[in-house]
Amino acid sequence: MRRALASAHKITQLKVPLYADPRRAAELSCHFQMDEQRLHSVKWYRDMHEIFRYNPSQKPPIRLFNVTGIMVQGGECQVDSCMVRVMPPPVAARAAYSCEVSTEGPKFQIARQTKHMTVVAMPDRDPIIIGAPKLVKPGEQILLNCTSDYSLPPSDINWYIDNELQKPEPWHRTELSIAQEGGLRASWRVLRVAVPPAESGALRVRCEAILPVEPPVIRETSTVVTLFSRTQLSKYVSNGGINKKYQLNLTVVVLLTLKVLFGVSL
Repeated sequence: MRRALASAHKITQLKVPLYADPRRAAELSCHFQMDEQRLHSVKWYRDMHEIFRYNPSQKPPIRLFNVTGIMVQGGECQVDSCMVRVMPPPVAARAAYSCEVSTEGPKFQIARQTKHMTVVAMPDRDPIIIGAPKLVKPGEQILLNCTSDYSLPPSDINWYIDNELQKPEPWHRTELSIAQEGGLRASWRVLRVAVPPAESGALRVRCEAILPVEPPVIRETSTVVTLFSRTQLSKYVSNGGINKKYQLNLTVVVLLTLKVLFGVSL
């Protein structure tokens, strides 16, 4: 029994990236130890689908299997390892990748290990706040826009004033840009603030862009607006109708957002 255990083959290391960017290939590697056994084949699976096979006794020894949602670019195998390159699909999804190493007959013993990889494109930059003046007069209404960087999945956006979360108005939902390379999208959300007559003070406005993965990835930016009140933020968010000044501000903010996202000339 001790002799059989000493000669048993095994997978010594399985490398699968925790996150994969859909714009570039991900490299997966499987390292194994055969001891006194002879290698029959090495197979890679995505979930239940075989995507790669190495069989040293066949010509050619490597076969690739493209399945729905993924493209296998190639791979290389040695006597103790096998590497495969895959292009992740442009969809925020989590999949299991398994390496299976089998010995020659008559036993055809199998060693198998599995790890998960999630398709995610992290934002490279913090979000941008557009439309924030340095000074706000009593009774003035301002319209702010927060635009996130491109990512997959797109970021959710929250607004805070003096660390108080702002509940969005129905027409101020998070909007998404058209998809770019790899399915990445930018997102933005508008916040309308009405300043009542009051004493001078300042508001700290913060925008939080949250990438909905586990654990969440959060990037944020903030600005300070000088005004004539330090009243609670909830009193500043207007529930009134949209006047002409608001419509003009909205047009300016939308144009600035397009400039940030797509470099549109104003």
